[in-house]
Amino acid sequence: MPKGLHTALLYLFFFLTGICKSSGDPNTHFGSRIRLHLGPGLGFYTVNPNHAAEPKQKFNFLMGLNKEFSLSRDYKTFFLVGVDYFYHGLSFKSYYFPADTLQLYDKKFEYDYTLLIHELQLPLQFKYLFRPEHNSLFSPYVCVAYHLRYLLPSSLKVAYYGNVKEHEQADLKFKTPLFSEQLNAAVSLSAGWQKNSLASSKGSFYVEANLRYNFSPYYFEKDYSASSLFINSMHLIFQLGIRF
Repeated sequence: MPKGLHTALLYLFFFLTGICKSSGDPNTHFGSRIRLHLGPGLGFYTVNPNHAAEPKQKFNFLMGLNKEFSLSRDYKTFFLVGVDYFYHGLSFKSYYFPADTLQLYDKKFEYDYTLLIHELQLPLQFKYLFRPEHNSLFSPYVCVAYHLRYLLPSSLKVAYYGNVKEHEQADLKFKTPLFSEQLNAAVSLSAGWQKNSLASSKGSFYVEANLRYNFSPYYFEKDYSASSLFINSMHLIFQLGIRF
């Protein structure tokens, strides 16, 4: 994704962050809440077919905290900002080149790689409720978001028929970085259902399905691995959260 478009999106979201204020009654929680959420996910991975094959997802899990602000007095449009921790990974087959050996790219992928990835994400979200929060017990909603992604040190293991050859830290980088090699972005679309807190029924929670598209492939570099091991991914995340 061109850096100019990233920059334009960031300016737009930060501008809206600056102008959005809670429009609800200050004596109620309507229009301004904290959301705490967690849940598993599904990962859809592709790898460079010239240097790897058979990508399979590992365990995916996300947890996060964000703040929501009402953008309208009908309590149907909201802006949210927060932070997420995202743990995910994959296994795939690829080459392994011991030191001082000829690197022969013959497409015989005999070594098993396992990559476990840690990310911090900054989601900037807009949410629309189909029923207003202040006078409806339940509200279905949709949400669109722009996520800044920061790659933390990850874990890499290489094995050959069960015998571990390498097990070490991997510093992932984005193929098309944004400001730094570990920083890029994603966009997402969500559909959810929330239970609102009313005088007749206290407590608020929600369930949500979130589909994320990541703009840039990421990769790692090791002396023993193939070059250009670019990995693309999308994720479908299921979240359960509380609002307070």
